[in-house]
Amino acid sequence: MAKLLFFSFFNLILLSANTVVDPSPKVSSYKSNAKNQTLFVIERNKNANTVFYDVNITQNGKIDSEKPVDAYFIDYATTGKRVELSFLERKMAYGFEFEKTENNNFYVTLRAYKDRKILVYLDAKGNAHSLMKINGKTSQLTKIFVFAKPKLYTSVEYIELYGVDFKTGEVAYEKIINK
Repeated sequence: MAKLLFFSFFNLILLSANTVVDPSPKVSSYKSNAKNQTLFVIERNKNANTVFYDVNITQNGKIDSEKPVDAYFIDYATTGKRVELSFLERKMAYGFEFEKTENNNFYVTLRAYKDRKILVYLDAKGNAHSLMKINGKTSQLTKIFVFAKPKLYTSVEYIELYGVDFKTGEVAYEKIINK
């Protein structure tokens, strides 16, 4: 049921565009706060726009407990500038919930896919991490790619999770097909 919910929410957001993009990661030149660090991105085959998820870091070098993650689009399709998520995007496809754990770490759950929590934390050097299971292994999540096929309504066919295996440093990858 959660997988179906994930694909349904992405369907709502993917209705408006039709440009195919390269699924390799993009790097944003935009930073809302010099201390913030990008955790992962969501890219789609429907257009060049990319959703960034940044960890909000306070002046004292800790994750902001009121708003630990900042999610926004970079509008690569037209201006290349930051665009805030709409109400619908925040509440459904690209929104998230969070819960604080010990040591000022957080579990982040994407509203569209609640099956897997993402552990967000800063290491001893102040580097941000977003850990989740990818293909059964704890991995640093770097990108989610959503492939949708236009029909009468846009239909998500599959998503791909990209990351780095936390223990081995090898590439982590998983494809989840909408059945």
